[in-house]
Amino acid sequence: MEDEEWVLVRRTTEKDWWSSSFTDDDDNGEDPRPLKITFSGPAEHWTDAIPIGNGRLGAMIWGGVAVETLQLNEDTLWTGTPGNYTNPLAPEALSVVRKLVDNGQYAEATTAAEKLSDKPSDVYQLLGDIKLEFDNSHLKYVEKSYHRELDLDTATTRVKYSVGDVEYTREYFASNPNQVIATKISGSKSGSVSFTVYLDSKMHHRSYVKGENQIIMEGSCPDKRIPPRLNANDNSKGILFTTILELQISKNTGVVHVLDGRKLKVEGSDWAILLLVSSSSFDGPFTKPIDSKKDPTSDSLSALKSINNLSYTELYAHHLDDYQSLFHRVSLQLSKSSKSVSGDGPLPMKKHMANNNDLFFQEK
Repeated sequence: MEDEEWVLVRRTTEKDWWSSSFTDDDDNGEDPRPLKITFSGPAEHWTDAIPIGNGRLGAMIWGGVAVETLQLNEDTLWTGTPGNYTNPLAPEALSVVRKLVDNGQYAEATTAAEKLSDKPSDVYQLLGDIKLEFDNSHLKYVEKSYHRELDLDTATTRVKYSVGDVEYTREYFASNPNQVIATKISGSKSGSVSFTVYLDSKMHHRSYVKGENQIIMEGSCPDKRIPPRLNANDNSKGILFTTILELQISKNTGVVHVLDGRKLKVEGSDWAILLLVSSSSFDGPFTKPIDSKKDPTSDSLSALKSINNLSYTELYAHHLDDYQSLFHRVSLQLSKSSKSVSGDGPLPMKKHMANNNDLFFQEK
C-alpha cells in the first residue's frame, strides 16, 4: 500500500451486529476488543442466521433452542448439464431491451430480457439440512442467558443459553484443511446432553443410519431447472451427492439409539460431536453427470476416514492455523478521535480523514 492510501468503510449501525475490534488510546495499544458479530436471540429470518464455510462446504446456523437447523451448501450442486446455451436470437432481443430501457419502460424491458437466453439459466441447489431436536425443557430456557456469536478472529460460531441451572454450549466451524463441518454440543452438568439428529433435503434423496453412529444421505440434483409451478420428475437426475454425518459422544456417559432407521438419538451424554463431510459426482464443466466416474459415497467415506484419528481439539487447531494464517494478514482498527479532521468539506477520494464513525483497513 502506498503512503497515505487508505480505504474507507462505513461502520454498520444495526443493533447487535458489531462488537468492534479496535484499540483504545488509553490502553496504550493493549487488549484489543474481540471482533465478533453477536445476537441476543435465535434467527427469525435467513439474513439473521450465521454463515460458516470453507470455500466448498458451508452452513447457515439459525441458533434455535428446542430445534436447531443448519442449512448446508456444497459448491458443485447445480442443475443442468454441459451444452450450448447460446440463443441465436439474442442480438435481436437485446436491441428491443435497449430501446425499452431508453424509453424508461423498465418493467417491459425486464420481461423482454427473458428472450436473451435460450432457456432459463440453471441454478444452485441447497444440499440439505442438519436437524437437531431437543426435549421440551429447552423451550423454558432463560431468554436473558441466550448468546449467539460469530467470532471473526477464529471463524467459529457459538450458541449459549441456560435451562434451569444447566448452561448449554454449541460450537460450529467449517474446516478447510480437513474438509469437514464440525459441531460440538456440551452441557455444564454431567449427563445433561440429550437430542435427536437427522439429515434432510428438498432434493430427491434417501437417508439411512449406518452402524450405530453414522447417518448417510444420498441424492441427486435435477438435470434441469424446474419451473416453480411444475413438479420435478423423479427420474430426471443430474449431479449425484452424498453427505455423511458421524456422531461421537462422551465415553462412559450417555447412549445412542437408532430411530426409524434414519435418526440418531443421544441420551444422557456429557458432550456430543457431529462431523459432516460431503461429496458430489461433479467431474468438471464438460462432463455430463451421466458420464461421471466419481462415486460420491466412496469419496465421502474416504474423507471421513482421513480424519478418524484426529480429535475435535486437533481438528479445531488445524482450522485455526489455516484460517488465521490468512485472516491475520490484515488488521482492523476503529478510530476514536476526529482530531485530524479539518473543515466541513467532503473527504478526498484517496486520503480519507478519520472520524468516529469510520473503519480503516491497513495492511500489516
